[in-house]
Amino acid sequence: MDEERPDEGNPQDENSIPGSNADNEMSEPEPIQNEIMEVHHHPDLKHKKKRWTEYFLEFLMIFLAVTLGFLAENLREHISEKERAEVFAQSLIADFKADTSSLHQLIFYTEEKMRRIDSLDKNLSATRSRTNDSLLYNTILYIISTFQFDNINGTYEQIKNSGSMRFFKQATVNNLNRYDAAADKLKLMEEWENKFLYERLIPQTQEMINYKVIDDLRNRGHIEHEMYIRNANNLSADILINQADIIKNLRRRQSVQQKVLLQKAEEIITELTSEFHIKHSE
Repeated sequence: MDEERPDEGNPQDENSIPGSNADNEMSEPEPIQNEIMEVHHHPDLKHKKKRWTEYFLEFLMIFLAVTLGFLAENLREHISEKERAEVFAQSLIADFKADTSSLHQLIFYTEEKMRRIDSLDKNLSATRSRTNDSLLYNTILYIISTFQFDNINGTYEQIKNSGSMRFFKQATVNNLNRYDAAADKLKLMEEWENKFLYERLIPQTQEMINYKVIDDLRNRGHIEHEMYIRNANNLSADILINQADIIKNLRRRQSVQQKVLLQKAEEIITELTSEFHIKHSE
């Protein structure tokens, strides 16, 4: 019998057939086993409850920061206000020094005017001569003239209107207000005198003397015109003397007020120089 041969038509062994499933399975890469993938996870933060002391410390720090800021601002404002107060004080002292100088002159003028009025009766009744008439004209010049107090209150008004009185001690503020009220009172007295002068006394003297001589005395210091006395009868003389006496009484009251103002001005200067340590120079 013929020797059996393998059937050529039969498929070959799977192990020997290229491209077979076995080969395919062998050619596929084996999966990587146990590969470790490092993944970084944030730790699970759990909310930790604060103790009351921690809340208190936080509050205390915020409170201290706000307080220190507030104190620093107040200190800055205090320094600024102190500097402004010193400027105002120096200006006030300058104003009151000018006022004291004016008041000294005014007091001297008032006393001289009252003394001249006292001599009017004697000069009117004296024998007419150039010397006596010259004395009479000089006396009448004093009587019809006026010297008023013009206080320098610009700084005071600025302080009052700007609300800066708080920069000064209450005692100083009180004295400033009293001085201003006393100055207003003196001005009112001066207005009374001026009204009487222009409405009564000056018209009376115009009927009796030559006003060109008055102009000579005021502007030149010597007399160039005739010194006549008209209507020098007892009635005219008596009217003039009575009117001059009214002026004297008004001036006497002004003299008291002038001295009050002078005293207050000197007190204020002393208070300001002491309060703000400002060197007082005459």
